Amino acid sequence: MSDFEITSTQEDYLRAIYLLQKENNGVARVSQLVEKMGLSKSTIAQRLQDLKDKGWVVHKKYGPVKLSETGKKIADNLTYKHRVVEIFLNEVLGLPKDEVHDEAHRLEHALSSKVILKMADYIGDPTHCPHGKKLPDFHEKI
Repeated sequence: MSDFEITSTQEDYLRAIYLLQKENNGVARVSQLVEKMGLSKSTIAQRLQDLKDKGWVVHKKYGPVKLSETGKKIADNLTYKHRVVEIFLNEVLGLPKDEVHDEAHRLEHALSSKVILKMADYIGDPTHCPHGKKLPDFHEKI
């Protein structure tokens, strides 16, 4: 589904930026990332530079962090994966809603897009996760 390599750490950063933008009217700040990720400002700055070099984020010193179009598609897909796994764990395996998030976070990095799309099909192509959040679009091509 994608023609590039991405690490689970890079995925975590893109998803954190994605979620912060959703929570804060499209704005994610470095200080918010520091708090959300529980890492130092210098570590966050290094990781952001890596993401910027790959073309997945747009960031100017002291300014907000924004996902590029490609970065947003990656984050959409990761969020979609996460929420499909949550639904599968809850509805098919019977795990309680309050336990599926952490499990989904571990599995979202391990499962291929092919498996996730088959899982989504198996559970009826859901539109919302067990917590009521809407599933974003899944982008076949990035």
